[in-house]
This record gives sequence, C-alpha cells and structure tokens, in this order.
Amino acid sequence: SWYTRLSVVAPTSVQKIEPKVFFANERTFLHWLHAGVTLYTISAGILVFAAKEGVNWAHWYAMSLLPIALGFCMYALHVFLWRADRIKTRIPGRWDDPRGPIILGSCVVLVLSINFGTKLVQIWNFVHTDEL
Repeated sequence: SWYTRLSVVAPTSVQKIEPKVFFANERTFLHWLHAGVTLYTISAGILVFAAKEGVNWAHWYAMSLLPIALGFCMYALHVFLWRADRIKTRIPGRWDDPRGPIILGSCVVLVLSINFGTKLVQIWNFVHTDEL
C-alpha cells in the first residue's frame, strides 16, 4: 500500500537552549549600545565646545558623527531582535553578522580620517602663513 512506501521520520527532540545564550545576546546588545552612546556623547561634546569657539569645521565633524552613533544604536537593536528570534525559533546556522561591524567601523574611520586630514591642512597652513 501507499502507506508502507512513505518514509517514516523519527520525531526530533526539542533542542534545549541554555540561559547563557540569552544573556550573551543581551550583553552584546548592551555593548553595541554603549559604543553608540559613547560616540554620541563625544559628538555632543564637540558641538558644545565648538559653539563657544565658533569653529565651523567642528560642527560638520560632530554632525557627521551623530548619524553614525544613531547607526550603532539601530544596529544594536536590529541584531538583538534578529538573534532573539533565531534563539526563540531555534533556527540552525550562523548567528553573526560579518558585514555590520565592518560598515560601522569603516564609517567611523572615514570620519576620523577626514577630520585628521583637515586638521593637518589647517596646521600646515598656519605654520606656513607665520613664516611669511
């Protein structure tokens, strides 16, 4: 009969997930949030001190760091919820994101490099205008 031709699959056991997996997800979330809040605090500090000196470049620098800090916080929430869903549904496979940290880190390095280059040009111009 057709019933005997069907392959019988044994029921799988429910995979137990240890509490340390949940805590690791929360800990990673808090670390990414800490990085975003720290970057935001630095950016806000630059804005406050640049307002007193009237430096236009510092405003651009701080305002370019603010969206990156927001990106850190949004990325933290996205990865936390994504991993929590994978933990809850017990989906096998990779639970990491290899692209997100590289993109965020590259943005920070880019902004810092532009700021460094701009400061070098300002120092160079200051030194060479004093010699004349």
